[in-house]
Amino acid sequence: MDTAAPARTERPRARLVTPTTALRGAEIAAGATLAILFFQEFLQFSLFDPNLWLAYGPIFLGGLGGTIRFILLVIPISVILGFFLGWARISLHRVLVWPVTMFVDFFRGMPPLVLVIFAFLFGDDLIPQAIKDRLLAGIPLRVVSVTAAALAIAFHSAAYQAEIFRAGFQSVPMGQLEAAQALGMKPWQAMRWVVLPQTFRLSLPPLGNELAVVIKDTSLLAAVAGGEIVSRSQNFAGTLSISGYPVEWLFAIWTAVAISYFAATFTVTRLLLVLERRFHTPGLEAVSI
Repeated sequence: MDTAAPARTERPRARLVTPTTALRGAEIAAGATLAILFFQEFLQFSLFDPNLWLAYGPIFLGGLGGTIRFILLVIPISVILGFFLGWARISLHRVLVWPVTMFVDFFRGMPPLVLVIFAFLFGDDLIPQAIKDRLLAGIPLRVVSVTAAALAIAFHSAAYQAEIFRAGFQSVPMGQLEAAQALGMKPWQAMRWVVLPQTFRLSLPPLGNELAVVIKDTSLLAAVAGGEIVSRSQNFAGTLSISGYPVEWLFAIWTAVAISYFAATFTVTRLLLVLERRFHTPGLEAVSI
């Protein structure tokens, strides 16, 4: 007697744009527009003044490009480093756990602004001369120093992400590993097919919050004139009275900067929220960090 094969069910695909997402985006856009119109009326400034963007536009675009480059540098490094640090934190080898714990505790305990300034001033001195001669020959010292400051932000975020991934690893019950080994899986196979998928799901919500923080932390590079949007806008704002531009442009300049950071954080967190909904498993919760 033939039996019908069970119907194959597929997980519904999460969409980047849903009715709820579109409604929320419309509400945010409407609220931002009303706020801008309100401030324009009472503070007598215009965000859409063509003279403003004729003078400030190239500076804004150059700074925005610098900010995007720093974000694309800091986020991948911090996520990759944080993942392996979190993995090392649960290692059974004390020789590996101790230095990783020291790294995490140090960077979590330091203000990111202090790390940025320290890395900018002394980062070049910490690089071995052999690496300078082979890999950094011909690169201006300032570029190396600013890059070191950006890496300090990445290391600071990696320390927090290490705890996020550690909590994700520890949330996977040991019984699942034992069951995988009982089925004949090797340790790396159990890690690949059992532990990592669940760790990935559990880490997404707190990871989204941390990435939003690290995007905003790139503004700290303005302390060393890193060439991102905050430092360039600050330099332009400081020359308004000298150059004869209206002082009322100040609010418009910093409104444009604020909108840029909001757009970046909203985009990244929205993408991670889509991934979270796509891979969410009911009943699978992370342990406290």
